[in-house]
Amino acid sequence: MEGQEKTLGAKKSVTATIKISWLLFDIMNETFLRGRTIQNKDNHKEVASMFASEDEENREKILRSIKKGFAEVKTELSDYLNEDGTSTDNSHYDGSTNLTLNLTMPSNFNEAATTGVGEAIHDYLKNSAIAEWYMVTNKADAEQYIALAQRSLLSIQQAVSKRSRPKRPTD
Repeated sequence: MEGQEKTLGAKKSVTATIKISWLLFDIMNETFLRGRTIQNKDNHKEVASMFASEDEENREKILRSIKKGFAEVKTELSDYLNEDGTSTDNSHYDGSTNLTLNLTMPSNFNEAATTGVGEAIHDYLKNSAIAEWYMVTNKADAEQYIALAQRSLLSIQQAVSKRSRPKRPTD
């Protein structure tokens, strides 16, 4: 290395931003589409209650579920999180800000997996919120969304575990 210093093991910063407007849209759209597929001439009232909406009482429940899911994601990614904080509270999350994770990944993290990390987080938050929503409004489908959320959690784990192959030295 004659006279040259080389930074070995430089960590990579990865930021995952979950846009709350798109997350809420996906939750509402998914519950609408699911309700529409099972609607028949006898279950209009039951199906109508399945639809998540922006109504205040619905939004409060959904945002609470999103906050809980985001805390679960942070626990799952705690080895990579770059944040301080030794206190928390059970305050209301009003959905006025996007959800952001600043991750510090190993130097050999495969950056091609960055999009996969964000999409898997979005998918987990969507599926876990719908599972909680359906526990109240549509118990028959709640277990399916719990399983989907678990699969999304595995996708998060897989995405952050992707590593790049070492590069052959050029000297």
